[in-house]
Amino acid sequence: MGDTLDEEGTSEDLKFSFTAERLDTISSLVTRALEGAADYHDIGSFIFRESKKQGTTTEAETRETASTFHYRIEIERGPGSKPGASLEPLSETKGGYFWPRPIRATDSETLKLWDALLSIRAEPEIQGLLADLLFSARYQKPHLYARAAVKAYTAAQGGEFREGARTEMLVRSWSILRSMGFRDLEAPVETAMCQLIEESLASDSSAPGTVIPLLGCLMEGRLRKKGKPSQPDIPPKATKYLFSALDRFKADYLSLRLAEMAREHFKDSALIERVLRKTAANLMEAAEATTDGHLKTHWLQEAAKFARKFHLDDVHAECVKALQAVDPKTFAWITLRAASEQRPSDLESYLRAFDQPYLLDALVYFFETPPPTGSREQNEKNARHTLENSLAAKILGSATYGAHGLPQKSYSTEEEKLQYQINTNESICMGIWGNFLAAILDRLAVRHQIPSSDALHAWLVECYGSDPGLCMSLAESLSLYWKQDYISCVQLAMPRVEAAIRSLLLLLNEPIYRVEENKSIGQFPGLGTMLPHIERHGFDPDWSSFLRALLLTPGRNLRNLGAHGFLQDVDKQTAALVIRALSIVALLAPEETSRKASDSKAISESLAHPIGKRRRSFVDRLLVKAYARLGAVLAARGRTP
Repeated sequence: MGDTLDEEGTSEDLKFSFTAERLDTISSLVTRALEGAADYHDIGSFIFRESKKQGTTTEAETRETASTFHYRIEIERGPGSKPGASLEPLSETKGGYFWPRPIRATDSETLKLWDALLSIRAEPEIQGLLADLLFSARYQKPHLYARAAVKAYTAAQGGEFREGARTEMLVRSWSILRSMGFRDLEAPVETAMCQLIEESLASDSSAPGTVIPLLGCLMEGRLRKKGKPSQPDIPPKATKYLFSALDRFKADYLSLRLAEMAREHFKDSALIERVLRKTAANLMEAAEATTDGHLKTHWLQEAAKFARKFHLDDVHAECVKALQAVDPKTFAWITLRAASEQRPSDLESYLRAFDQPYLLDALVYFFETPPPTGSREQNEKNARHTLENSLAAKILGSATYGAHGLPQKSYSTEEEKLQYQINTNESICMGIWGNFLAAILDRLAVRHQIPSSDALHAWLVECYGSDPGLCMSLAESLSLYWKQDYISCVQLAMPRVEAAIRSLLLLLNEPIYRVEENKSIGQFPGLGTMLPHIERHGFDPDWSSFLRALLLTPGRNLRNLGAHGFLQDVDKQTAALVIRALSIVALLAPEETSRKASDSKAISESLAHPIGKRRRSFVDRLLVKAYARLGAVLAARGRTP
């Protein structure tokens, strides 16, 4: 025999041997345990306690008798589950069971005990469980025990067991008769189910754990007879119960479960729509009942998604109107602040590297600062560590709100939670580096005379050999920053980041253009679509992560906010980050007429090392100037070089 566990958790390895002479003693212990018991667990617990006091049974007898009543009727629950219940534990699994042992692993001596007790016990609660155990163990003639279990579980509805236990017995009896095809026992089980549902719905403390499992069985319809239509024969009362349940159980998961039942089993489209509208109304009612902005938003959002999914357009419009009207003051946002370990002296030490004699030399150092979001690999590693050590992160999901004050994106799956945590880490790094970059640009303005945007443009083209149009945008963005016009700076620089990426992909001859199809016009894709393409050509993933975290969702999403008019107030840190984003791609894009532009390998190398040595050498710059002068002379003579 395997190990067993008593109430104190003591491990024993005692051999049980059934003898008829001991049956009366064991049965009398069961009789005492049944008095006042509300479920099978109460019986088993009483036997453990009482046997120690009385000493009328051996430890092995106590163990086997008490274990009998600790088998569990498990109702199938959760999304996608089918109605029914099983007696557990049934079979051995890889993990194994310590106690009670699986039914299919029970030895012959215990089976004899169950069979002998069944023959002398008259209580339907005891008969039902014992017959079910023998049926599940496939003992002798299982179909006889199955029939006995169904009858006993049904008869036990008049007993003293609590409502939840009686529900489990009825669902289990329904599962057995369906599996065995006992059509003659179906009517009494159905009647008992209806009585228990009505009893529960009439109670002030109606239990969804009773009504919904029983209703799920009824909605499956009766057993089909040969030659009859395949459409399920649903008892007429089931429809009434379903609407009554929708009136009583308004929690979202309960309403949604009832709506799922209706969609799966009802054939009348008008009836289904009634259920769907009632479900949506329950969600909206939950929103109306709360004054908390977050809860109100949650319920309205769930109602709107539900209505849109099932094409309830008028309900969807009503939900969205209510969602847009939620008072922002009711959100009661909590701001968590943390002290920075960064000392002013640390910042000063870093900024001294930019104290160059000439502004342009300092700008070169600015264009060689690392990715503001840090290492993609390290951010992911830190995010996984955070999730693995956070119970709240494992249980709860997260959600973000947009600049419009409305819910924007929720994160509930493991992959979504990981991405959200990575983005959180990137945002923290980006916030720190935004301060650094802004401090650098401010320091340059204090220590140097700022040249015109035309002069900056000429220097960028000469020094980096990059696309003149992109260099002009970068120069003008820097000028706007130093004029403290941060909004104009960001609005100018942001779209040019996408233009630079597109220019690089076209030079690499990447097929990105989307041709016209049906009603879709021909157009280039957006930044989010192009970034994976340029990564395949070797673009540094850390810089790609920075662009995504700054401009796209689930990052700060500045690209969309700017395009749709939500960027009304921009701080200097954000402006500095956008300038850094433009600089990293604008200075990579070569002039289309240059030799580098026709060399895909050279472009890919630059993508892999965006802040490497990519400036023109002194000789290269002299050659460019000489070439430009020669071009001017020949142009004056009407010739081209």
